[in-house]
Amino acid sequence: MSKACMYLRLSRDDGDTMESNSIGNQRELIRTYAEKEEITILKEFVDDGVSGATFKRAAFERMLKALKDGTYDTVIVKDLSRFGRDYIESGRYLQKVFPELGVRFISVNDNYDSEKSDVSDTHLILPIKNFINDSYCRDISTKVRSSLETKKRKGEFIGAFAPFGYKKDPKDKHKLLIDRKVSPIVEEIFHLKVIGYSSRAIAKNLNERGVVTPLKHKENMGSNFTSGFSNKNSKWDAKMVNRIVRNRVYVGNLEQGKRVKLNYKTDLEIKVDENDWIVIENSHDPIVSISEFRIANRILMRDTANTKGEPSFFAGMLFCKDCNEPMVRRKYKVKDGYKVTYICSTYNKEKGACTRHSIKEDELKSLLNYLVKDRIRLHESLYDEISMMNIDDIKLNVEFDDLTKEKNKYEMMRKTLYMDLEDGLIDEDEFESFRKTYLEKIKEVDNEIEAKKEYALNLKEKLKSKKDWLTDLKELRELPDLSRELFVTLVDRVEIGEGKDIRVIFNDMEEIAFLRNIIRDKDTTTKPEVISFSKETAKRLESESLGGVIYGTN
Repeated sequence: MSKACMYLRLSRDDGDTMESNSIGNQRELIRTYAEKEEITILKEFVDDGVSGATFKRAAFERMLKALKDGTYDTVIVKDLSRFGRDYIESGRYLQKVFPELGVRFISVNDNYDSEKSDVSDTHLILPIKNFINDSYCRDISTKVRSSLETKKRKGEFIGAFAPFGYKKDPKDKHKLLIDRKVSPIVEEIFHLKVIGYSSRAIAKNLNERGVVTPLKHKENMGSNFTSGFSNKNSKWDAKMVNRIVRNRVYVGNLEQGKRVKLNYKTDLEIKVDENDWIVIENSHDPIVSISEFRIANRILMRDTANTKGEPSFFAGMLFCKDCNEPMVRRKYKVKDGYKVTYICSTYNKEKGACTRHSIKEDELKSLLNYLVKDRIRLHESLYDEISMMNIDDIKLNVEFDDLTKEKNKYEMMRKTLYMDLEDGLIDEDEFESFRKTYLEKIKEVDNEIEAKKEYALNLKEKLKSKKDWLTDLKELRELPDLSRELFVTLVDRVEIGEGKDIRVIFNDMEEIAFLRNIIRDKDTTTKPEVISFSKETAKRLESESLGGVIYGTN
C-alpha cells in the first residue's frame, strides 16, 4: 500500500488566475485520480500564495522532511507547474532526490507516474515541460515587474503596507491618506528632534508613555507581518526614530524602487542607487512641512547621546570656529544660582589641542535674540519692496559660469583619458576608475545646475501665489524671547572663536540673495552669506540697527 500525500500550490505572482488552478480544484482532481488508482491520500500539503520560482516554501519543506523520514513514499500533484517552475531544481528533485529516497512522483495532468515511466519520459519529456514552466514564470515575472514600474512612475503606492502615519485609501489602495490615529506621533517625533532631543531621548520618552510602535499599530489594525521596525520587545529605539525622520514620505513625496529583487528565482533584494529611485513629489498630503523636515534632518546629523532631561537651547547648533568641533555645555554654581558656559569640546578632551573659546549662554542668547530679530526685519523689508513690483516682470537670472567651467574641466579630463590609455600612461583598470570618477563629478555639477534653476522657478511661483510665504514675521519679531523653533529655522550654525568672535551662518542666505538681486535688478548669485561680529561689535548691537551693512559675506 502506498503512503501517499498530495501537494497543492497557488500563486498570483505566477499568473495563476485560472479557476482550474485554485486549491479546491487541485484537491478535487487529485482525489478523483487517487480513487480511480486505488491510492489512499494520508496528508495534504498546501502552499497558498507562494511563487513556484523558489522551493523555499513552508509546506513543501515540511513535506520533504516527512518524505526523508519515511512517513510518506508517494507525492501527487495536479501538474508539474504546481510542483515548481524552476526547471533546474524541479529536475533535481524528480531525477535525483526522489529516486534516492525511493519516492514515487505522480503528475496527474501530465500523465506522468515515475513508477510506470520509461527512460524517454524521465530524460526528455519532463525536462522540456519543466523548462516551459520556468519560461512561463520568467515571462510573468517580467510582466509583473513592468506593470509595477508603470504604477510607480504614475505616483501609485504599491507597497503591501502603508508607512507609519498613513493608511491606504479604501477607494483606491494605490493612494495614501493620513492616519489621524498615529500621525500626531510622527509630528511629535519631528518636533522633539527640532527642539534638540536626541533620537535615544525621543525613543525613551515614547516608551515611558507607552506610545504605540509602528509594528504594534499594524498588529492592532489586524495585519500580521514582519517589518524593518520590528524588534524583540516591540519598543521604540533610536534607529526607528531616525528612519521616520529621514523618510520623505512625510513631506508628501513618494519614494519607491529603493530595493529590487536580484531575479525572479530568488527573494534576495539588492539596494538601488538613490539617483535611480522613482520619486513623485506632492503625491499625497504631508504630515510635516518641508522646512521642519530639513531642520530635523540637519539636527539629526548633529545628534547627541544625551537622554537625561530636556535639551539645551543651543543643542547641536554651536561649533568651535577653529577646529569645527561642537561646543560643550558646562553648568556651574554661583552665588545666586547657576550659570552656563560653552567651551570647545576638543579643548575639553585634551587641553592644548585647541583653545577654550569660552562664552556664557545668557550673553550669547541675548546677542542672537537681537540678531535673529534684525534678520526678520530684513525679510520684512525685502518683502515690502517686492510686493510693490509686478511679479510677471521679474527676471531671475541665475549665474552658472563657475559650474559650467567646472563641468568643462571634467569633460576635458575624461576625453584625455583615452589618449593616456593609448600612450600607455595608464592601464585599463586605472582608465575605468578615472572615467567613473569624472562621470560622477559631471553628474554632480549637472544636478547642481538643475537645482539652482528649480529654486529660482519655485521662488518666483511663491511670489506669484500671493500667499504669506515668509511666516508671520511681525508676530515673530514682537515675541519677547527668542524661541528654539525660530532660532533653528533661520540659523544653520553658530561658530564661536577666541575672544568671543562669533560667526552666524543663516539658512535663508540663498533666498535672501535672490530677493536682493530681484530688487537690484542684477544677476542672481548665491554666495554664502554670514554674519560675523567681534566682542566690540556685540557691545553696539543693542543700540545700532544692522540694516544692510553687516549682512554680507565676511
